[in-house]
This record gives sequence, structure tokens and C-alpha cells, in this order.
Amino acid sequence: MHTRNRTLARCVAALMLATLSVSCAPRTAVDPNAPVVRWVKPSETAPHGQAPGARLRLVSMQADGTKTYALVLSQGDDVWAALAGFASDQRVQSAHFSAIGAVRDAEVAWFDEGRREFKAMMLREQMEVVSLSGDITLGSDGRPTVHTHVALARSDGEVWGGHLLEATVSPTLELFVTAYPIPLHKRLDPATDLQLIDPSLGP
Repeated sequence: MHTRNRTLARCVAALMLATLSVSCAPRTAVDPNAPVVRWVKPSETAPHGQAPGARLRLVSMQADGTKTYALVLSQGDDVWAALAGFASDQRVQSAHFSAIGAVRDAEVAWFDEGRREFKAMMLREQMEVVSLSGDITLGSDGRPTVHTHVALARSDGEVWGGHLLEATVSPTLELFVTAYPIPLHKRLDPATDLQLIDPSLGP
């Protein structure tokens, strides 16, 4: 009888120890706030979406042909599509721009030289645009190309950003664009598969 009780006690103790070990073991949970990641080749990046709410005004023009525009985007406008449409409509050959406002569902990227691909990361949430800047130049096909980087603030103040692939305006984005009369051209860099500005090209 005593032997049976001792055996039972040892079994209960072992079971309790096993339960305690499991409850104390570290758990790996999926962070619901983590970005969705994918890999994208440079040739696969392009503006998509629309910007029907974009409004434009020429605010200054200098004697040498330099022009400054105010481009204001509205709720639901796609940022890259708006800039690409502006560049095409105004026949921009070289420009730089900056902006502030707010967006949602932003996808930014980090370029991996080893893979020659962008690590694209999307957060499906509302964020403040702390800084947005970029340039417009002529691609190897002779058409305007937009290059944009962005820093975004999440609801807890954490700043997150990179090369901008996609973002939807929510509720507004205020851009100032300065366009220059002298064109700047890009060429395809075979080492990275990126289109890079070459100041020696063109007149």
C-alpha cells in the first residue's frame, strides 16, 4: 500500500513539474502589427492606382524656366500614381519634391544588393507622413520616372520608412514640386538592375 502511494505521489509530482515547465516555456506569437513582407525586382515596380482628387497650382515661375507647383492630394489618391501623372502631364524633365500629410496602407522597400531585389514591407494602418522627398528625372525610355523615399509615424510615435512603393492618401498630402528646365537622365545599371541618374547624359 505504501509503495503504491509513493508511486502515485511521484507521478503527481512529475505531472506538476511537466505542467510548470510548459507554462514557463517561451512562446512565439505572430505580431499582428508586423509588416507583410515580399520580394520585388526593380523591373516589377511601377505606379498603379489612380489619383482623381489631385489638385495642382503653379505658385512661382522664374526667368530661367524653373517652376514651383503645389500639388495637393485627397482621400484615396495613390501617391505614386499622382506624381507620375503630374510628371507626364507637365512634361517634367527634372524636379525635386517634398511633402507632409497622412497615408494608410503604405508599402516601403529596402534594396538588397546581394539579391538585387527590394524587400517590400506593407503596414495596413493609418500613419503620419513625417517626411516625404524625392526626384523626377527621365528614364532610359525617355519618360519621366519618380523616385520617392518616406518616413512615416505610427500611432505610438515609432517612425518607419524606406523607398516608397505604394501609399494611399488619408486624408491629405501636400506636396511642393520644383521643376527645372535642364533635363536629367537615368541609365540602367547592370550591377544592380536599378535605373540611376547619370549627370553626363543629355545636352
